[in-house]
Amino acid sequence: KINYNMKTIKCKKDKLTKIISNIGRGYGQTFNVTITPQNEEKVSGTYCEKRYFWIFPKTPIEGDLKADMQFRRHWINGIYSVSINPHCDVEVQVI
Repeated sequence: KINYNMKTIKCKKDKLTKIISNIGRGYGQTFNVTITPQNEEKVSGTYCEKRYFWIFPKTPIEGDLKADMQFRRHWINGIYSVSINPHCDVEVQVI
């Protein structure tokens, strides 16, 4: 079965790459993210999740990358994005 909602992004080592960029539509949305290293390395690096309360920015949330992650945009987040900075070349799948 083909999932037409999935997108695949190649991210380079130590380069900040936006993997989710979303404008709210009045309802919440969950993004499931799978990160696969291009070599035999372990997933490492950081992410930055930016949420807006309507159009007003909130404090960004930062954390460590994992192979499988989940991000949630709440209905009130009018503008929402997630960027990653991996420590190795990776392929990211976002559903």
